[in-house]
Amino acid sequence: MGYRALIKKYIRHLELVAGDNYIEAEGNEPVLSGRDIGELRTLSAEIARDAYQATEVMRVENYNYRLRVLMNRYALTSQQVAELCDVADEKVRCWRTSPNSRRYEHMSEDDFAVFEKSLTRWLETA
Repeated sequence: MGYRALIKKYIRHLELVAGDNYIEAEGNEPVLSGRDIGELRTLSAEIARDAYQATEVMRVENYNYRLRVLMNRYALTSQQVAELCDVADEKVRCWRTSPNSRRYEHMSEDDFAVFEKSLTRWLETA
């Protein structure tokens, strides 16, 4: 396996486990250059594109994961998703958190349908 594929797998792992890929997170010491961040953004975009195409072919039944993918793809904050779904911001954070967390909440098909419909409207007006 090449390093590019390995890094993409690791980014996806972070998104699934931690709910974020931390590419944009700032630390106490600057470790990543602007070019590094650009490369990682490109890989993250490829992951999102691959996941989006996969959901077109085979609908993934994990709505929490699909929510995270769409949030990353459209750079949506949890507050924006909360407004689109007409739910509390905390509920969206529970949907995004790791399945191993005690705060994790399974996103239902109905909740995802509301989000998807609102997102489509939002994209059409943006």
